[in-house]
Amino acid sequence: MKTNAKNLEVRFDAGEDVLDYFDATKVTRWGGARRRAGRKPSGRKQYVTRLSPTLIAALKARARREKRPECEVVESLLTPALKK
Repeated sequence: MKTNAKNLEVRFDAGEDVLDYFDATKVTRWGGARRRAGRKPSGRKQYVTRLSPTLIAALKARARREKRPECEVVESLLTPALKK
């Protein structure tokens, strides 16, 4: 049976194929990510660790005092220690 406007919903609800009613050559893709959208890669990798609340408070205070992101403060403190 060919799908028409009258039986389209009934056939669809019954789980029957109704694609013969639509012209698939004119399908337009909507949504999805835009090309070159979003945050650019920084080359850095995320590393998760657990720190004591005291150390976290000290790092946050230093970051605020120096007006720098916390990750930069942590990196600036770790780099000299790891170069030994």
